[in-house]
Amino acid sequence: MRLAEPIDQATGLRRLFAGGSAFHAVGILGPDGQRNARVCAELAQGLARRGNRVLVLDEARPPYNVGGMWGLLPRHSLADVPGIGLARAVMDAGPGIRLLATPDAMRTLAGLHERVLRDLAEQWQETPEWMLVNGLGGLRARNACLAMTADTRVLVLPGERDWLAEAYAVLKTGHTAWPGGRWQVLVENADPEAARRLYHSLRGTAMRFLGLAPDYLGSLSGTRLPRGDAHAGLLAESLQAAQPINFEQFWQRMWLFSRMAMEPAAGKGIHAGRYPG
Repeated sequence: MRLAEPIDQATGLRRLFAGGSAFHAVGILGPDGQRNARVCAELAQGLARRGNRVLVLDEARPPYNVGGMWGLLPRHSLADVPGIGLARAVMDAGPGIRLLATPDAMRTLAGLHERVLRDLAEQWQETPEWMLVNGLGGLRARNACLAMTADTRVLVLPGERDWLAEAYAVLKTGHTAWPGGRWQVLVENADPEAARRLYHSLRGTAMRFLGLAPDYLGSLSGTRLPRGDAHAGLLAESLQAAQPINFEQFWQRMWLFSRMAMEPAAGKGIHAGRYPG
C-alpha cells in the first residue's frame, strides 16, 4: 500500500495542531520591558472588550511582565505543560483573556518533541482570535525571541529621544531574525506631537538602513494603565486587509524558529540570548 503522504518531519508538523482556525498573531517588542508589558496588557484588554478571544504568551519575567501588570503570578509556565497539561498551565486573566507564562520560551520550545506538541495541541478547546506575544525587554531586547516571528510586530518606542538608538536596535534584530511582515510603532509616554516626531525619526533611520517603513499606530501618555480600546481598535482595523495566519502554522513557525536559533551552527544573525534570569 502506497502512502498518500510521506511520513517525515514536515508531515508531522502539519498535523501538530488539528482544527486550527485563522487568527492574528502580534508580537510586542521594544527596548523597555516594563513599557512592552504595559502596552501588551492594554491591547489585550482592549481586544477582549471588543468581544475577541485573546491569548497572551508572556516571554518576560516578573516583575516587568504582563502578569505583573495585572497583579497575577502564574504558578506554571510552558515548560510545565508536558507534565501537568495545558489546562493547569494556562490561567484566566479576565473576560476573554488567557495568559500563558513562557519565560525562556525559545529554549523550552526547541526542547519539546513533536509528539509532545501534538499532545499539547489536542488540549486546546477553542482557538483564540488573537495571540499577543510579549517579547523581551531590557538587556535581552536585542536577542531573538518568539515575538519576532509574528507577521505583525508592534514596536513600543519610549517617548524620549534617548531611546531611539535602542529601539532601532530592536527593530533591526527583529527584521534580521524574521524578515518581512509588518511593523507598527506605538510611542509610549509622549504627547501626540512629540510622539509623531519620534516616530518619523525612527522611520527615517529604518528606511535608510533597513528599507523598512513601519506604520504609526499612535501614542500613549501618562503612567497609569489606560483603557486600550482605541489602540486595539486601530490595530484590528489596520489588519482587516491582512491575511490572517493559521493558528497551527504559527505554532509550527515558533517551534521551527526556536530549534533553528538554538542550533550552535545556526548563526545567520539569530541569537537566542544568554543573559541570566
